[in-house]
Amino acid sequence: MKPRRNLDEDRALNVLLGWKTDQPPYPTSLVERGSIALATPLRNLTNEQILLLVSQGFGLEYVVPKAISILAENPLIGVTFYDGDLLESCLKVSAEFWMEHHDLWIELDGILRLLDQTMSDIGKHRAHFESAWEAWSRQDTSTTRSKKA
Repeated sequence: MKPRRNLDEDRALNVLLGWKTDQPPYPTSLVERGSIALATPLRNLTNEQILLLVSQGFGLEYVVPKAISILAENPLIGVTFYDGDLLESCLKVSAEFWMEHHDLWIELDGILRLLDQTMSDIGKHRAHFESAWEAWSRQDTSTTRSKKA
């Protein structure tokens, strides 16, 4: 199911998905946070709620586009647990979802390609950076030897 392009961002996922808003059957922290996220209007979802919904597979057609918008700004954003947690959750979304949402797959793939290129560019300069450590180590070793003599 693809969301409408002119989606009413004032509506909550539980409304868009046609889910009842009953009290959660299990009062765990995860279930409570999920229930709150499902009842939050799309425009008001926090990054943490988006991560939670993506990781739990709820309303992906509505929250993955929001996640991709966040990742476009900072692919390695640490939302809740660690740097890159939102990206990792998106990468774990099922292949079936991506098959139905090629446009979103292409957007996320573009973000990944830019990240790969950035890491490659950084890697090209790492040897130069590490040479400073080697030079320092040699200098430190020679200074230690001259002090012992």
